[in-house]
Amino acid sequence: MSIYVLVALAAISVETNVETTVPPTAPPPPPVVRTVNVPIPFSTPKPKKGVESPAIPKGNPGFWASTRDYPTLALRDEREGTTAFRVTVGTDGRVTGCQITESSGHSDLDEATCANVTTRAEFYPAQDKKGKVIIGNYANRIRWQIPVMASYATGPLRLDSYPYAPQPLNRMELRIATEDYPASALAAGEQGTSMFTLDIDDTGKVQACSITTSSGSLALDQQSCVVSARWKFQPARDIDGKPTRGRTKHSLVWNLPKGTPRSTAAPIRPAFNPFEKTGSFTLTLDYDADGKMIDCAAEQKGEFLLMGTTTSFFGRACEEAPKNNIKPFVDAEGKPEARRVIFRMGVEHTDAVLPEKAK
Repeated sequence: MSIYVLVALAAISVETNVETTVPPTAPPPPPVVRTVNVPIPFSTPKPKKGVESPAIPKGNPGFWASTRDYPTLALRDEREGTTAFRVTVGTDGRVTGCQITESSGHSDLDEATCANVTTRAEFYPAQDKKGKVIIGNYANRIRWQIPVMASYATGPLRLDSYPYAPQPLNRMELRIATEDYPASALAAGEQGTSMFTLDIDDTGKVQACSITTSSGSLALDQQSCVVSARWKFQPARDIDGKPTRGRTKHSLVWNLPKGTPRSTAAPIRPAFNPFEKTGSFTLTLDYDADGKMIDCAAEQKGEFLLMGTTTSFFGRACEEAPKNNIKPFVDAEGKPEARRVIFRMGVEHTDAVLPEKAK
């Protein structure tokens, strides 16, 4: 089973079996955990002085377990459950002990319950009939549930169109329907991320799709192009604001539906290196003393991330350069003069210089 990441949701359902008692026998010491400060969005009313009352949470109990607290192994194994607990609340309003009254069936979920409640819960302490602060108990439960993670596509990751790139008309189309998941990939337990480029014509329609980084599954890569072909775009625009062809880069994250068996695979290694290929681009612009561009030359060598194998931007750089005059350059005396502007960008490789401990 491959290791994967899911966002986990810990939801609190409040019970009414709150107890206020005299100090009980000392419970086992609570788990030692790292304290995490979680902001509480609102406070509950403070109990009246001199009136008998149980230990009352100061904030929303739903914030005692955050979305980052789901135990890693439980996520991987897709284990869920509800843990009931009772805590002892000291006279200072802090939890001094935690006991599991009903197990979720999974020890790691139970341990996470007490760990989170012990470190995050804060109470108004219990009061006896005379209004004296005493030790009290509080009971509740945490429901550990993994939500269904849908597959989705990202918006443009890279724009190879100058100066105005294509943009999706409806970003809701980037949410992938369950029925779009390839049957063969489901059967094989395949999931992953496909990265691809789209060529968009001047009407906003997808004309071509090219996989740049494979998900590791041919079925998922092919389906990425099938799904993206349905997308509609606002076309790229040139310097004069006229619609023109353009290119964008996207990724599509395929998440297997919850409960689907995963294929066993080696640990995932990065498959994308933005600096793998070397190359450079030089744009030379000549302006006269009035600020008018009189010449433009573009030179491309090799290829790198910003270029890839396309010249959609770089090949049209001079064609789409601003036609309007710019503010003239001036010499040391403030007189207008002609000037050449050279713009360069590129990637080079050299031997690394690493600190001793990193070698």
